[in-house]
Amino acid sequence: MSLFAALSNSISGASAQSFALNNISGNIANTQTAGFKTTETHFADMLAQTEAGTQPAGGVASNTRDTLGLQGTLQSTGVSTNLGISGNGYFIVRENTGTDQSPAFSTTTAYTRRGDFSADANGYLVNGAGYYLFAGPSASAPVTVPTGANTLSSLAVSPAGALSGTAADGSTVPLGTLTLAQFGTQPNLTAYESGTYVANGQSETPSYGLNGATVTAGSVEQSNASISDQFSKMIETQQAYTANTKVMSTADQMLQDAIAMYA
Repeated sequence: MSLFAALSNSISGASAQSFALNNISGNIANTQTAGFKTTETHFADMLAQTEAGTQPAGGVASNTRDTLGLQGTLQSTGVSTNLGISGNGYFIVRENTGTDQSPAFSTTTAYTRRGDFSADANGYLVNGAGYYLFAGPSASAPVTVPTGANTLSSLAVSPAGALSGTAADGSTVPLGTLTLAQFGTQPNLTAYESGTYVANGQSETPSYGLNGATVTAGSVEQSNASISDQFSKMIETQQAYTANTKVMSTADQMLQDAIAMYA
C-alpha cells in the first residue's frame, strides 16, 4: 500500500467517524423526546482497485440505518389525551398550514410514534411537534375532542380501535376510529422532521387498523435512545477518529521524509 493510499484511507476513516458522531449527538439530544427512534451508523469497506493477486485494505463508507422497529418504553403521563403505541404502527398526522384560529391541513400524510397529544383551542388533537392526529377508516379526518366546560377527563381506545372519551359530566363521547398505519419489516420510510416520516417510492403500502398493536391512553412511548449505550458508542467513535488522525499524521510525516530524501 502506498503512502497516498494510507492518507486516503485515514481521511475516509476520520470522515466516517465524524458522520457517526453526528448521529450519536442527535441520539443523545433526543433521549427525552417522545417517540424518538435512534439513527445507527453502519460502515462498509471500500476495496481499492489493484492488480490481480493483490487485495490491500481500502477506505470505509458510512451510512445510516433507522431503528423504527425498536419499541420504546411506555410511560404513564396522567394526561388523558396522550397516546402510546405498543407494537407495529404509526399515528397518521398532518401539519397545520393555516392559522391557529382557522386551521387548514396539509395534503402530505406523515407518520409518527410521538403521541404526546393535547387539544388545541379548536379541540383538535396535536402533538408536541405540532402535528395533528387524523383518524377514520382512511385517516382522512382530524380528531377533535370537546373543549370548554365539558372537556374530557379520560380517553380510551378499544382493541378494535374505537376512540372514545369520558367528558367532565360523565358522559361517553365517541371520537371515531383510531387508525394506525402499519408497515412490514422494511417500511423504507424517509425521515421528515420532528419525529415524523413520509413515504417514498420504495416504501411499502401500509395497511390501516390496529392488527395486533395496542394504543394506551394516558401514556406516551419514550425515546428508544439509551444514554449509556450512546456514550459507549461515542467513546468508541472518538478512539477510532483519533486513530485515523494518527495514521494521517504518520503517513504525512513519512511522505515528507521520502520527499526530503530526494530533495
